[in-house]
Amino acid sequence: MKKIAFYVEGKTEQFFVNKLLIEIAGRKNIQIELQQFQGIGRPKRAIHPRSSSQPSEHNHFALILDCVGDGGVKPRILEDAANLFSQGYSEVIGLLDLYPLTDLTRFQDNLQNGSQRNGKVLSPALPSNTDIIIAVNEIESWFLEECSHFECIDTSLTNETIVREMGFNPCSDDMTQRLHPAQDLHNIYRLANKVYIDSKGQKKKNRIERTVECLDYSNIYLNLRNEVAKLGDLINKIDNFLT
Repeated sequence: MKKIAFYVEGKTEQFFVNKLLIEIAGRKNIQIELQQFQGIGRPKRAIHPRSSSQPSEHNHFALILDCVGDGGVKPRILEDAANLFSQGYSEVIGLLDLYPLTDLTRFQDNLQNGSQRNGKVLSPALPSNTDIIIAVNEIESWFLEECSHFECIDTSLTNETIVREMGFNPCSDDMTQRLHPAQDLHNIYRLANKVYIDSKGQKKKNRIERTVECLDYSNIYLNLRNEVAKLGDLINKIDNFLT
């Protein structure tokens, strides 16, 4: 059985990767386990998503671990990779946002190759068979790009309404250039008296899953992967794993 692990920065990435795997692989072909890191020395907590895949017979298994913050993704990968490979995992993939940083090239290089200062290693390089994919600027930019999902959230959220009220077109503009896509998503939902983030900037499980369940994964797989480079990188990793 082929096994892969994803280390992500939060629930949004976790639920999206879970649903993406199910849609690409099919529910009968992959078992997925979601966990949340609870702190050093504490057992990981099992997470139960709205969409799940636990077939009795399967050839593929995926672990998706919520590291509870972008600062935990690389350290957890470095800590766990050797043990995961000894358990038969073929690859470990990290997924996190660029926001609030702005220099994608430098950020990605530091994550992949490590960093030093005055000859002292601040962060080691990633080991073989591991990688970190960066959503630019936030993973919500991918949700904005999948603009057909807005009418699933509420039928009043037509593209014409969004363009008129928001001043940009998620169906044609490059959403990876938006500085704070999660806020954009929230502002669009507010046009239909719905919310994505609360007054403290937090995202609740049911709201994340509402969006994740509304996304058109056929469009993501067939079209958006070719338009959004980092999303394409993630889907290519999944395709190679499932081959």
